Amino acid sequence: MNGSLVADLGLGPEVWLIVTFLGSVTFFFKFSRFWSVRNLDLILLFVLVPGMMQILSSRGDHAWGAYLWLFSGSAFWLLRSLLDLGLSRRPFFEPNLSASGLLCLLVGLLGLLLAETVSLPVDEGAARNPAEPIGREKTSPPGANDANSPVNQVLKITPLPSSLRRELPQVILSRVLAMLAHLGLVLGLLTVGWSLFEKPILGMAMAACYLILPYTRMALVDSGQLVSAALIIGAVVSHNRPALSGALIGLAAGWIPACLGLVALWAGYYRGRGMLRFLATSVGVVFLCATLGMAVPQLSHWASALGARSITEVGLLPWTEPRPTGSFWLEIDPSFRLPVLVAYLALVIGVTFWPAGKNLGELIALSAALLTASQFWYLDKGGTLVMLYLPLVLAMMFRPTLMPRRQGVSTFLRASARNPATPST
Repeated sequence: MNGSLVADLGLGPEVWLIVTFLGSVTFFFKFSRFWSVRNLDLILLFVLVPGMMQILSSRGDHAWGAYLWLFSGSAFWLLRSLLDLGLSRRPFFEPNLSASGLLCLLVGLLGLLLAETVSLPVDEGAARNPAEPIGREKTSPPGANDANSPVNQVLKITPLPSSLRRELPQVILSRVLAMLAHLGLVLGLLTVGWSLFEKPILGMAMAACYLILPYTRMALVDSGQLVSAALIIGAVVSHNRPALSGALIGLAAGWIPACLGLVALWAGYYRGRGMLRFLATSVGVVFLCATLGMAVPQLSHWASALGARSITEVGLLPWTEPRPTGSFWLEIDPSFRLPVLVAYLALVIGVTFWPAGKNLGELIALSAALLTASQFWYLDKGGTLVMLYLPLVLAMMFRPTLMPRRQGVSTFLRASARNPATPST
């Protein structure tokens, strides 16, 4: 096969969508409890795909209907993430496939995904991704074509596949980052299921679902979204370490400004138990990224070539309003976007202080809500950055009940304090 896997097998986008939908239903749909939130979540996972496919098929035309579809689907997921705070009882639903079968499926899909990440042509990688900035991979940063530059010298001695060595240096580094991000996301979801949810099969189910969904193949080489998503999942895994999670959240916000709202939310989560350490590291990393981007233009060009988005691109600088190359706001006066930004800021402030004592499940749901809400004000390709919040949505879907276990421990400790003779376990 000379091209991508799906194209050479003769599967068009519509057929691939049907195949992945049937696979997800077969593996994760609970037929014994048809009317359940889990089944509704599984259907909602595919609600954004038609809009993204319509953007790809518009071939340069402004697809108003597609962006309205994406905004409607994002509104559904925003509402679902907020309503997750009221779902106190979450029964444990095992996947329809056994743990051995899920592990086999996971390893096979991951191998195919990494192989295609390496071998996918540059033009096809940009053509299949609705969120890809136009001309991003074709723009060479300063020094990229210099054979004696440090980047090219390192790439010469790096054991890379032959298919990657023929590409530009920024393309090679972007593909390496995408591969590492895919691996990090899979390992992170496995760790979340194993360590945090105490159900290893849930970790395998989340990772397998991540690899099956069409969004993963659309943004296969989009290192901008993938790196930030991997950093956020890493912060979830290390949520007991405020300094480490602050560094990861700050780096994700510095890589894509759509994650800036997470700094305030996670600071509210650590209130009274490490908030200052979290704020010091997260704000410090964000400030460092901004300072380096302004002080070292060459570094800023390299970051942009590797998938990072700047504050100017997303439209957060009031004195600079670049015209988006593809967005709902393409032909709309920028002043109409101001109420959306104000509503988003109000949402950030609200979820930072409420609920007062957040648990891990609420933190995951509210993080997904803020990343979903950022799609409405995101200036360029807003609504298409699904990979930013997809891993968090999967963790929110599959997580079991976490609150009762914490309440049970606290109730036992209070009873022991009232009655010292209470036997311990």
